[in-house]
Amino acid sequence: MPWGIFRRAATTALMTTAAAVALAGSSIVASAGVANAEAGLSESGTATYVASDDGKPIRVTQKVTVTNRKASTATTFYYWDGYALWLPSGGTGVKVTSNGATLSAKVSTHEGQKYADIDFPRRLQYGQSRTFTVTYTIPGSPPRSDASGRVGKGYAALEVFSPGDAGQATIEVVAPRTMGVDMTEKWTETARGDDRVSTIAGGGPHGLWSRLSLRDSSQTLTREVTVDDHTFTVVGFPGDTAWVDHIEKNLPRAVRELEKLTGQDWPYKTTNIAEDSSRQVYGWDGVYRNGNISISEAIDPSLLAHELSHAWANDNLAERWLSEGLAQELTTQVMRLTKNKDEDRDRVRPTQKDAIPLIDWEYNASAKATETEEYGYPASWNAVHALVEGSTPQSRPELFNALTTKRTIYDVPSDASLLGHATTWEQAHDLFEVVGGNTKTRSIMQSWVVGPAKKRQFDARAAARKTYLAHEKLDGAWGSPRGVRQAMAEWNFAAAQTFMGQTKDLATQAASAQAAATKAGLDPKGLRTAYEQADSTAEYDAARKHFTTFASHATSYGELRTSVEDANPMATLGALALRPEAALDDARAAITAGKPEAATRALESAEAKTGLATLVGGLLLLGLPALLAALVLLLRRIRGRRRRQPPAPTAPTAPLMEPVVVPEPAQAPASASAPTFTPTPAPVTVPVRSEP
Repeated sequence: MPWGIFRRAATTALMTTAAAVALAGSSIVASAGVANAEAGLSESGTATYVASDDGKPIRVTQKVTVTNRKASTATTFYYWDGYALWLPSGGTGVKVTSNGATLSAKVSTHEGQKYADIDFPRRLQYGQSRTFTVTYTIPGSPPRSDASGRVGKGYAALEVFSPGDAGQATIEVVAPRTMGVDMTEKWTETARGDDRVSTIAGGGPHGLWSRLSLRDSSQTLTREVTVDDHTFTVVGFPGDTAWVDHIEKNLPRAVRELEKLTGQDWPYKTTNIAEDSSRQVYGWDGVYRNGNISISEAIDPSLLAHELSHAWANDNLAERWLSEGLAQELTTQVMRLTKNKDEDRDRVRPTQKDAIPLIDWEYNASAKATETEEYGYPASWNAVHALVEGSTPQSRPELFNALTTKRTIYDVPSDASLLGHATTWEQAHDLFEVVGGNTKTRSIMQSWVVGPAKKRQFDARAAARKTYLAHEKLDGAWGSPRGVRQAMAEWNFAAAQTFMGQTKDLATQAASAQAAATKAGLDPKGLRTAYEQADSTAEYDAARKHFTTFASHATSYGELRTSVEDANPMATLGALALRPEAALDDARAAITAGKPEAATRALESAEAKTGLATLVGGLLLLGLPALLAALVLLLRRIRGRRRRQPPAPTAPTAPLMEPVVVPEPAQAPASASAPTFTPTPAPVTVPVRSEP
């Protein structure tokens, strides 16, 4: 429920019944009326709310003291005959006691709010006080019920209240330590056994009021949902299957549509999405923080899509209006694609009484919802929606991608991270106007975002953009030096104009270098990088020298390449030995990498080898017959030597051999007709393997 309604309800809660008696002589004329604290009733009070983590009703005890401070006059007599105590979260079993007696009380409804109407047994006259104690329970209502107050296993969400003038009201919340506490007002904590006592104090014309959230994170209904390679852990209140089902159903489509819109995958491997009432304490239905999402009990696809959108918007956009506005616009796009109902937004105008320039709408984690908050959300969507709707449909994929990746219109391939910070309204203006093609970007920004105070800045931008576009034409397809582009991206137009003047000759040299590279068939990647990333006077001077050297290298390379490709037969023969094309390849690689010294050495080598190629080819041609004859003779000699000197066979090796002596044969008998010759036989050794 909006804060304003609560404030009005708090005022009504202090309404009490009074009677004014007019005295005219001996006649008494009585008239009944309604009076509040300002009418003469002082109040002090203490309220104690006792909660458990098992879902039982919350027990409330309130002790109130009221004093009649309205003095009678000569004609009017003032008294009080009862009191109405506000029950912001409802209540059952109301009992009231005072001075040991039970007072009559009943629960009534006034303008949608619950009250305990208490009757005093006697009139409370001027200067008199009455102290009474009220006890009741808050059973709570089911999720998404129209009635206020939620009480369940492991959680509670309600409003707490105590009447009391300034400094005369105190609220205590007693709950198990396992339950986290959030309240609208600052609180202190003390331990009481296994419980924690959270206390707030204050008071005033409307007493003391706060939203309260209690949560035991160990009691949940949990389900995992997988979307492609990403895991989402859905954590609901125990028993709230309808909410978990809603997330499981709508999450995959919402994530995939956002991925398409931004041109990027979901940025987290694992993500928690929790049903939570604590953010509503501060006036918000959902919160995205570092990849984790907390949203209310509402079954609302647009709320889910909104918090999912912050995964891309938060880390890349520096200003709250831009982050919230883009998240809402991405939600609008997703709801259109999924045919769901978009978020409800109040109608606001940048000219209304409480309007502010959106760049002044700051984020404060401890802030409560205020009129500024109520204006900021719808106003930021109106601004971003107008900027998107005014862009061309075909530009929107690139536009959304650029807004969620910290890109600027001055980024170049060799220097894609121009800024060291998230996108501000200045870079967003450039993107909507240049990438999106929205011709009304300036008027929208001045109406909603920055106001009329930035007129001079816009005028300076217009002049600088004109100079920049002319500068861009000078350097052909390349981007301007980093010093120029960074100053333009940061809207530092005085510096940008200075740098463009300093680098005008460089831009002309860049165009000449591109033409020379094309003619020579070279890719001047290193030279382009050095030019585009130059951001100081010293680097501009270095780029000038580099351009001069490159022009010489490109000419030499082209001439040498032509010489090698169109070489005469003799030079072609010599190139087989000298390989000048290898030196040219080295030169090409050095030129591409932007290494002038290495390129010079390689070109000198290629030139020397190209110059010698014809001579070496001639020598090779003249000496070729003699060389062939020598080779043939040498081969013949080698073959002949191999035939005359065959290699000696290698005797087999027999291990563990022992010699055996064969006895000589017996002599034959002598013959009478022939001389006798008796040879002396030598022993013969026969290898015999020994037995083991």
